[in-house]
Amino acid sequence: MIEAPQQRIFGLDLLRALAAVIVVYSHADDLLDAHWPRDPGASALDGVDLFFVLSGFLIGGMLIRSGEATGIPLWRRILDFWQRRWLRTLPNYYLFLIINLALLYLGWAPGSLHVNVLAYFVFLQNLIVPLDLFFWESWSLAVEEWFYLLFPLLLAALAWRRWPKWTFLAATVLMISVPIALRYPAVESIDTPFMLGLLVRRVVVLRLDAIGYGVLMAWLFHYLPQLLVRWRLLLFMIGLVTWSIAAWQYNKDDLTYQGTAFLVLSGASMACLLPAMAGWQNGGRWMAVVGFMSRISFALYLVHMPVRALYLELMPGRSVELSLLLYAGYWILCIVLSALVYRYWELPFMALREGLSRKILVPNVPLKAGSP
Repeated sequence: MIEAPQQRIFGLDLLRALAAVIVVYSHADDLLDAHWPRDPGASALDGVDLFFVLSGFLIGGMLIRSGEATGIPLWRRILDFWQRRWLRTLPNYYLFLIINLALLYLGWAPGSLHVNVLAYFVFLQNLIVPLDLFFWESWSLAVEEWFYLLFPLLLAALAWRRWPKWTFLAATVLMISVPIALRYPAVESIDTPFMLGLLVRRVVVLRLDAIGYGVLMAWLFHYLPQLLVRWRLLLFMIGLVTWSIAAWQYNKDDLTYQGTAFLVLSGASMACLLPAMAGWQNGGRWMAVVGFMSRISFALYLVHMPVRALYLELMPGRSVELSLLLYAGYWILCIVLSALVYRYWELPFMALREGLSRKILVPNVPLKAGSP
């Protein structure tokens, strides 16, 4: 099965754009420390988790459709899924890994050069224990890449030839329940918010469930579409209320809550937003702006931290007027650079996917004249 080009859905684009804006905002609130205190709610509005859940929803749908395909060997379907994901994610990852290494070597960004930096090249920097050397935002990319690798293998192990409805659900429940169970003993020895973020929130094996919530909603969306359409607004309200309550409780001095219940409530509530947002097809005059921010969101996630590192050298000692001007420039520069990365780096690699899909899925069928 070769995927047809997917029409953009405004609601999902809006969530992706919102996730990117939340991340960039929360990581840059310290740029104005000299004039305004940091936003205490920035850490509770977790844009990274929103990225996780949305990613799970999208790849869950892809894998369900792939599992229902007939006439194509299982290993070919898995290989095609991997090449499509890797051509979407790995070029940007390795580009910014090199950029961050260069900034660190030149002394323009904080961090440590160590032989363990090599682990970053194979996504081992936070599989079980985080190295915490540099390129800190890469922890979330490692979570996604390991999920992309492990989940199809789990499906194949449980289903052998294909993954019907109940096998897919069982695999999803495992990917959600195991990290939750592992987090409880991991949190017991944590005594500061910093160590909680380092040793729990950013560890791959403890965070795979965040993507699993989106996959679970994709399963419900595929197999119970009428039910979800009927109750999508109620689910949306439940998601908003639960997310708000979870974020409000986050400000309490309770590390056990932050490392256990909060992560479950946050991910599950975000998943509840998806049916309604997936049904929001057209955004009218906002379609172009939101679509643009959605398309550059992955690049924006990787661009903003190197730019922030450079800006931290510019901001101290500035007047409030100049600080605000520089802060606006920070956002503009991040967006412009992200658009350039998307246009001239991401798109050429993503354009290779359809041709590779044809070679993987239907290798013996000759391409027609003029086909890519």
